[in-house]
Amino acid sequence: MQQTTPRRGRPRPTETIERDNQIHTLLAGGARSRGQIAQETGLTTDLVHLALRRLQRDGRVRQCLDAGVIVWSVADDTPCP
Repeated sequence: MQQTTPRRGRPRPTETIERDNQIHTLLAGGARSRGQIAQETGLTTDLVHLALRRLQRDGRVRQCLDAGVIVWSVADDTPCP
């Protein structure tokens, strides 16, 4: 029997999971900056930042540099834009 390490803290609320998935789906359509994501979703840049960090930690998105601007894209083994 395989033993797993318990996760710290409580489970993520459904609202948080849905918000993260919404941002991931948006990024599947192309790379965007944090400000662009906030504008398109109506979320604050702080909430977008937290979601992007969770998605990055889970290996679903990555940071890229596009003409001197940090943009986020889906982590799908393709080159950064």
